[in-house]
Amino acid sequence: MSNDRLAIPDEFPVVEHNSISMPLPAVWIDRFLRYSYYEFLVQEAREAKAPFVFAVMQRQGQNIFPEKEEGLYRTGVVCSVETVDDVEPRVVLFGIYRAKAGRYIKKANGLWVASFMERVVDESEEQFVNEKGDMVINPDYQVPLAGLFLSIRNKLLQLCRECVEFAGQNDADTQGLINLYDNFYNYDFNRRDAIDKLVWEIIFAVPVINPPQKQHFIEQTSLVQRIAGCLGLLELNLDIMGSANRQDAAANSRMQKSRRRPGSDVFENGGSSDAGNSTVDTSRDSSEPDDEDKSFAKTHSVIKKAWERFKKVRNFMNEDAKTVAREDIDRLVSYGSPRENSYEWPKFKRHLDFILDLPWGQQTKEESDIMKVARILDEDHYGLTHIKERICDSIAPRLLNPLGRGQIICFVGPPGVGKTSLAKSIARAMNRKLIRMSVGGIRDETQIRGHDVTYVGSQPGEILREIKRCGVKNPIFVIDEIDKLGHYSTAGDPSSAMLEVLDPEQNYSFKDHYLGCSFDLSKVMFIATANVEADIILPLHDRMDVIRLPGYLEVEKIEIAKRYLVPRWMEEVGLTKNNIQVGWGEESIPLLIRGYTNEAGVRNLDRNIATILRKIAGRYLKSRDKNEAISSFRIETQTIDEILGPVKFFKDKIRPTKVGEAIGLAWTPVGGEILYVQAETYPRLQDKKVLARTGMQGKVMEESDEVAMTLLRNELEKIDPELSKKLQNCSVHLHIPEGAVPKDGPSAGVTIFAALLSEITGWTVKSNLAMTGEIDIKGSVVSVGGIREKVVAAERAGITDVILPKANQRNIHDVPEPVKQKIQFHFVESIQEVIDIAFEKPE
Repeated sequence: MSNDRLAIPDEFPVVEHNSISMPLPAVWIDRFLRYSYYEFLVQEAREAKAPFVFAVMQRQGQNIFPEKEEGLYRTGVVCSVETVDDVEPRVVLFGIYRAKAGRYIKKANGLWVASFMERVVDESEEQFVNEKGDMVINPDYQVPLAGLFLSIRNKLLQLCRECVEFAGQNDADTQGLINLYDNFYNYDFNRRDAIDKLVWEIIFAVPVINPPQKQHFIEQTSLVQRIAGCLGLLELNLDIMGSANRQDAAANSRMQKSRRRPGSDVFENGGSSDAGNSTVDTSRDSSEPDDEDKSFAKTHSVIKKAWERFKKVRNFMNEDAKTVAREDIDRLVSYGSPRENSYEWPKFKRHLDFILDLPWGQQTKEESDIMKVARILDEDHYGLTHIKERICDSIAPRLLNPLGRGQIICFVGPPGVGKTSLAKSIARAMNRKLIRMSVGGIRDETQIRGHDVTYVGSQPGEILREIKRCGVKNPIFVIDEIDKLGHYSTAGDPSSAMLEVLDPEQNYSFKDHYLGCSFDLSKVMFIATANVEADIILPLHDRMDVIRLPGYLEVEKIEIAKRYLVPRWMEEVGLTKNNIQVGWGEESIPLLIRGYTNEAGVRNLDRNIATILRKIAGRYLKSRDKNEAISSFRIETQTIDEILGPVKFFKDKIRPTKVGEAIGLAWTPVGGEILYVQAETYPRLQDKKVLARTGMQGKVMEESDEVAMTLLRNELEKIDPELSKKLQNCSVHLHIPEGAVPKDGPSAGVTIFAALLSEITGWTVKSNLAMTGEIDIKGSVVSVGGIREKVVAAERAGITDVILPKANQRNIHDVPEPVKQKIQFHFVESIQEVIDIAFEKPE
């Protein structure tokens, strides 16, 4: 026979197995060949002369070494001999594929050999289809098979619990099942080979399976039947283990499990080893301190130090954590020293160190003065009055009732508006330590929950690692970019893991897979940040108090630059230290904001100010080196042009509107903008289209175009029937400039209507007027969002009159007072009111 990767011989040495040790395809197994019968095979394997064997089970009722070939099943598994122990007759076998032996031959040395092998291949099934050379699930069967996999996972979880109750969590078979459950979603359930591998691993891991059952799976050529059989096997094991646990509970209902301390005759429950003494000291969870210390007197120095550390923190630990830590200490005692077990010792020593390093009892004394919190927020941030009030409202219950479960705060807003810096200010105001962790792009659940300690290279999750690094159990924990947290993937569901962290009803007993016990996160004040609220998954969103941070207005950016950014960079680059005076022209900072940034926050503004002040520092040093030191500088618009180059962004200023033009107001993530909407007519004979659109209009805006056209036809009948006939004989081209920029949303409806009406009637829309509002086919003007940003953009562009929906009158209080004083607002409910206000009609 031949294989693409391995040269496989025609004959295979046979290794007989029982049901427990029988290898399966894609499964690794250690086998101790302790019988002289296998000495020849072991020697051949060591010399790499026989890298393959044929693993097969004995039929029931046969001796260890069958005298006749009828004592062996015909179908088994071809395995590669991966490693051979140099000391013991131990080999590691890896199942490659299933095969059927044509005949068995017994050699003179007593070793059976299988020959005339025929590979067992699964039959084709309609549940799987070939896609680019890979067998994947047929889309028609994805839902029923997904339900079957979910049932298998649920049964696997139940079986893990039953096995833990029966044999304990550290039992090897139980650990195998737990590892299988933990890695369940690491399998690609769309690929046939991955599903097949999972099925074989479950069959191998279950604690109860008799030879005929296992042989049936080996001979089965239908993967779908093996999947169904796997579910049945799990149910059978559940029944058996559940029954065993019930019997054990009945027999031991008045007994408590106990185990001896290393090196002493005292049990953990405090009772004596004398069977006649049944007294239990319930006032202690362990034996007398002196006896405990004596039990560790002759152990390794590392263990002694660990024991001393454990005694200091155990009074703050929960019972679960005490048990896990004590098990680690006992395990290290059983190993003796690092030299005696160089593989297991460092793994469990790291695990024990991590448990003992966690801040079980350490916490900072927090500030209880809410006025101080408000004062520090005012010192660190300009404006945001409403946001600061919301923050104080969220903090107040924590200060009144420290034992209560506070709400999780989530700041939502564009980049650079101060979400993370607000969290830093809260930490400073409350006298708490700060942890910052970005979860953007996390796709693996283990990055949050950690790996089980039994895995090679296992490590705890990021949550507990940060808590350990911080050293207290009540920090401010900032979770950045929670809207970019990965959802379900083959490596698990990180967003679901984060639910337990952020849910006040659950996080008091957060369980990290690596830790193996629960840790109380209820003292931690979590603050999440996000850029796009809609991208936060709904269950996470429901657990948080969302505080929305809008973009800064130009007037606010100017004040932030003067109060915070310029002084900070003056100090940073050394100008303040050297008494260098830097003055800013009246138009300098506004020019930086309008011409060199296009953002909702102040991140690029901060970067530009830093660039300018670094250049000033360089100029000062050059002048000093020439003995012509300049102690003061003035930054004017010309200076900015020299340092930063030509203006990069051009903010629109209004110009006289033409017939067929109207000015709209748009919201963007970096603030508001004015938007010209243009309409033009042409004879319909040239084009059969009634309405042509350009300017990258989105689906919602296209629907607004259609609504505007319907209203236009109705209004023209009222104004002048001749104009209605004119519309019937022409086509309309609707364009929104800056054609490379996508535009969408319903708020341009009233502006589109005004532009169309202007084009047909010849009336001109007032040049100093802008408008926003959604329209419906009955002529009503309904509310829209982003009023604050839109009005500020209108004022910045020189607009003096703004038409807004009547329903948005309540939003005017969000507009800064200086802006409101410069604009005349017109609140409308119908399109007729828009016509009366917007147009300059001829006499």
